[in-house]
Amino acid sequence: MLAYDHFDPVGPLRSLYECDDVLNFVRRCLGLDELHRYADPFGALNVSIMRDGDVLDWHFDMTDFVVSIALQSAESGGDFENAANIRGNDHNDQVVAAVLRGDAPERVRVEPMTPGTLMLFNGRRSMHRVTPIKGATPRYVALLAYDTKPGTDSTDALKLSRYGRLAPRRHE
Repeated sequence: MLAYDHFDPVGPLRSLYECDDVLNFVRRCLGLDELHRYADPFGALNVSIMRDGDVLDWHFDMTDFVVSIALQSAESGGDFENAANIRGNDHNDQVVAAVLRGDAPERVRVEPMTPGTLMLFNGRRSMHRVTPIKGATPRYVALLAYDTKPGTDSTDALKLSRYGRLAPRRHE
């Protein structure tokens, strides 16, 4: 995983993510009055790098929306599976359990992530995963994260598990 703080400040992906026109475009696509960049210093923008044998199990995101941009496909596998909008104000435990058991195939869409694919989805309400990667060619996907509330950040536990570190604390 290539974290936000490791991107060149004037490089193309970081410039794209930090562009107000892009933020407003995503906001308008979603039909929202307000949208903010994710406040996670590592996860606001990252590139997921998955190699042979890697898999990303079913999960929900801590941010409302993600724009995924496929940069490179694996030789095989690496499909994005999405059970869209199954979690609302309640956690919808029965539907979540059915998807996890494989008993709700009608709820799951499979999206091949071929280079150039741009997908916008609600990661907080949509359970999703990436199928196992097979072959020598890694899968690269840029992930641009947004939230409806300003200042939304991930937990320290998630930062440690995903990036192996925490951001330095600011002393005020």
